[in-house]
Amino acid sequence: MSVTRITSNLILIMLLVGCQTAPTQRYSDAQLAQLDTVSFIRPYELSRNDVSFSPLGEVTGESCQTSLMQAPATEEDALLALKLAAAERGANVLVLRQCEAVEIDGCSSAWMCIGDAHQMQPLQ
Repeated sequence: MSVTRITSNLILIMLLVGCQTAPTQRYSDAQLAQLDTVSFIRPYELSRNDVSFSPLGEVTGESCQTSLMQAPATEEDALLALKLAAAERGANVLVLRQCEAVEIDGCSSAWMCIGDAHQMQPLQ
């Protein structure tokens, strides 16, 4: 391989790398604070008798890679989206029911998580 061809390839690689956008923060500071207010619990913990649980309904979280320039969808991102959805409902605990890689229109790769949001309060 000639020096000219190697140099051309290196310049092309540098241009491609330079065109990639810097990763953006997916969540605002307020949303990150909300994420800290929700904890995962196991289903059997709902039978505790030292606290009360108010069910707030099913929530879902999704991670979707829409272009090849984005990072692939991850289970972790879907779990964060699930916690945020629970926090937005006023939940402070979440029971994870399912988390799996799925096919979603418009996504190169995708993860979907489903859970049940609850408000846990001490007994009075």
